[in-house]
Amino acid sequence: MSLQLSLTGTETAAAPIGLEYHPDFLAASEEDRLLAHAPIDSPEWLTDLSRRVMHFGYKYDYTCRSLDETTRIGPLPEWISELSRKVREAASEEAKRLLDPKQPFEQAIINEYEPKQGIAPHIDRDCFGPVVATVSLGSAVDMDFSCDSTGDEFTQRLEPRSLVLLYGDARSKWLHGIAKRKFDTCNGQKVERKRRVSITFRTIAEAGLGQA
Repeated sequence: MSLQLSLTGTETAAAPIGLEYHPDFLAASEEDRLLAHAPIDSPEWLTDLSRRVMHFGYKYDYTCRSLDETTRIGPLPEWISELSRKVREAASEEAKRLLDPKQPFEQAIINEYEPKQGIAPHIDRDCFGPVVATVSLGSAVDMDFSCDSTGDEFTQRLEPRSLVLLYGDARSKWLHGIAKRKFDTCNGQKVERKRRVSITFRTIAEAGLGQA
């Protein structure tokens, strides 16, 4: 097992195969424009979870953990579709081979994370396609990865305006999550979290509708 030092200063396993990270994916001006589509006082925020979310394309049912035609909202708004095309262009050739060029991203979720909010470790359900892509806006945050079969752990720092893609082992074998805390430790220094907004893109797997 290959080990390396994470930004937290602790020894971790090497990055999962299929974890692809693009810092500075967006310019600051692009980040500002995107954040304007997710203002704090927007009536589109849903409060079903401990964090606020917006759904586009399909509304994911967190209770049944599935999608079906009744959860279809409609086409992605143009500003989200434009961002999804930029994500595809930035993806590596390996990721692009897994993305059907005839199948655009069909579902997007915007998550808002205030300090001390996070998301439990999880693997995205099989109703979604082989590549999951997330754009980070606002505050930086640590995303933690863990593999139950090997016991390996890895932490990826997600900086503002970055893009992370998960496919292969990183998508199907490693859990990913964000711990609920006010601070992260970066290069031995405590860094206070602020408001973070993420936009996650997913395709729908073949026969994925109605599949848990």
